[in-house]
Amino acid sequence: MHDLAIVGGGPAGLLTARRCAEAGLDVLLLEEHTQVGEPVHCTGIISFETAALAKIPDEIVLGRLQRARLVSPAGAACEVRWTASGSEEILVVDRGHFDRSLAEQAQRAGAAIRTGARVDGVEVNPQGVTLDVGGQDVSARACVLACGVSYRLHRQLGFGLPAQMVHTAQVEVDAEPSETVDLYFGREVAPDGFLWAVPIRRGNRSGLKLGALTRGDAGGYLSRFIARPKIRARLRSAPGRMIRRILPLEPAPQTAGDRVLLVGDAGGFTKPTTGGGIYYSLLTASLAADTLIEGFQAGRLDAEFLARYESRWAAEIGADLRVSAWLRQFLTRCRDDEIDGLIRALASDSVQAVIHRTARFNRHRDVILALLREPGIASLLLKSLFR
Repeated sequence: MHDLAIVGGGPAGLLTARRCAEAGLDVLLLEEHTQVGEPVHCTGIISFETAALAKIPDEIVLGRLQRARLVSPAGAACEVRWTASGSEEILVVDRGHFDRSLAEQAQRAGAAIRTGARVDGVEVNPQGVTLDVGGQDVSARACVLACGVSYRLHRQLGFGLPAQMVHTAQVEVDAEPSETVDLYFGREVAPDGFLWAVPIRRGNRSGLKLGALTRGDAGGYLSRFIARPKIRARLRSAPGRMIRRILPLEPAPQTAGDRVLLVGDAGGFTKPTTGGGIYYSLLTASLAADTLIEGFQAGRLDAEFLARYESRWAAEIGADLRVSAWLRQFLTRCRDDEIDGLIRALASDSVQAVIHRTARFNRHRDVILALLREPGIASLLLKSLFR
């Protein structure tokens, strides 16, 4: 019997494996795909703050981003710049290589990783957890679900699912060099979401990661975006294979139970504003590892003891999740003309000063609350609420 079985070989599962193996636990990670890091479902934008949780090798960095441009439905634009040094340096990383780097770290710590190992069932009993892996039983004293947005095991264990989901699609293509992340908004562009164009470099090749986060057919919205003449003019090759997935936008109603914890996307941990999930995946993995290590030391793997994991993530990011979810709900109510007005307001000098003073890449509560105190933003909010 293993001490810990982890289902899923993304960042959340791999960091949990490394941390628990470093503490001396017998860890087995089960990844259903034949290679860690494939297929890639993520654009890979992170801040350097992530390095406090996981090493970021220089060779996996595809770009260092200096500014973003928000484009309204009517074509109004607002440029946001951020510092290019310190903890808020913004990077684009090669997600496949990032995951494989985390896997190497976990294996060096003593964790075992088994690829091509699909978990078809999980059962909790008084003695431990039994996992059905391709018709063979694997036993462990505890289990972590880090299986992303595959929620079939949640249902077997009686865990609820995140209530808010959106669709995403993304593609990579060779393109003219750029230093600006472009974000496009509008009901006809991407309902309840946005489209993005993120510049990258692979060796001597420049490119773009193009994507959509939206309600409905994300692939269709992305294809129409790529067909725009101004976008086509930036491309140097035909787009590669489009990757589609669903994305949770709020935590699952329960993320801890007897002998089981949920981390990363499996627990619904993403930023409600942007859908970004790498930092939250690593943060919840670290908190889960702390809790499990304490549980093994105390001989307590029951739901009451493991509930301290929920208290920890709520203390770390609960307020950011609540405020960001409120902002998202507000934005989904806005008409295109209101989005246009909001982006014009964001371009003002006073609002730009607020953004520079309060914005943090991974935690959005402070900047949202500060912006709501700005007269231009507040008036738009009131118009939307009372129309």
